[in-house]
Amino acid sequence: MTWLSLLLIIKIVVTTILVAVPFLFLPKSALEKLTGMSGNKPVFFRLYGVAIVALLVGYCFGIPSAENGIFPWGVIAMGTASNSGAAALLLTNAGNSKANLLLGSFFALIALGLIVTMSMSQWALQRAW
Repeated sequence: MTWLSLLLIIKIVVTTILVAVPFLFLPKSALEKLTGMSGNKPVFFRLYGVAIVALLVGYCFGIPSAENGIFPWGVIAMGTASNSGAAALLLTNAGNSKANLLLGSFFALIALGLIVTMSMSQWALQRAW
């Protein structure tokens, strides 16, 4: 497994557990409490969950490329934009929310990791073990 594949797998697993599954399946009341936002219907929460799943599908396509020694520039650019934006929004609007601070920090670290892989693409394609 390459270093890049490992980073992508961590991103996929953590985001699936902490973001996609909750936004797709938690009750509206729990999501309102979690996000500090409210609405008449849960459809916007569900749409966000679907958008996250779509991004995760994109990340999945980076793993076979990385395992075959091909740097997946498009996947990494997508991930850098997505994680940088999410980190910036969550960290600047964290307030007293530990969840926003935790997720924002996670997304910032993933963005940083992706930036490092772009600047060291040959290293990122080396075997982690």
